[in-house]
Amino acid sequence: MIYKLSNVAERTEIEEEFGLHFKYPHLYTPSAIIDGFKETNISVVTTEDKHKISFAIWGLMPQDFKEDWHIFQNNANTLNVQLQDLERVKWMKESFTKRRCLIIVSGFYTHLLKNGKMHTYYVSLENEKPFYLAGVYNVLEDGFQCCALVMAKTNAFVSSYHDISDLAPIIIPKAHADLWLANEFDIDNLKDIINNPPEVKLKAHLMADEFFKDTIPAIPFYTLIF
Repeated sequence: MIYKLSNVAERTEIEEEFGLHFKYPHLYTPSAIIDGFKETNISVVTTEDKHKISFAIWGLMPQDFKEDWHIFQNNANTLNVQLQDLERVKWMKESFTKRRCLIIVSGFYTHLLKNGKMHTYYVSLENEKPFYLAGVYNVLEDGFQCCALVMAKTNAFVSSYHDISDLAPIIIPKAHADLWLANEFDIDNLKDIINNPPEVKLKAHLMADEFFKDTIPAIPFYTLIF
């Protein structure tokens, strides 16, 4: 499972990369660490509005849910969901068929156990450009959107840097974006994307131990071990 994302790309870089504009441009700020255990917004493109970038709270809740984020997440961690959830859980199944989204990031964090210690890696595209992750979303009673990452089995590259779980986010290349967001679709095509994610060129950087400490605001993003 993945509980920390990153999006350090500037707004103009994101808009140029995807040919889309933010619906609320002044609300976007780059963030080196997007912590899923804290109520936080991430940038998304949804089936409802394929031509704008909007925001969603990370952590899927049922459609029209009326209570606070932490109430639901304290009882059901839905930062990540799997195909089996999307097929078997009634309210998630509706999200899968009606409300899919693309989550914009510049990278995500993985964890590797080695010599009795946890090592954290930052995984990004080889070209370091922002990219899409597969997601599903719902709309809450107050009108805010919430979303989850759709997970799949790790490939050979990611599993070299992530062994606390055999699951990782699904990267959706720009060429496949329309297929994931299509209103008219073949469910088997969507399942095929999840079970056989498109191959992309990635790289991983080992993070310094201090990176995730409470002093993180004072630590620049480039505190990496190469």
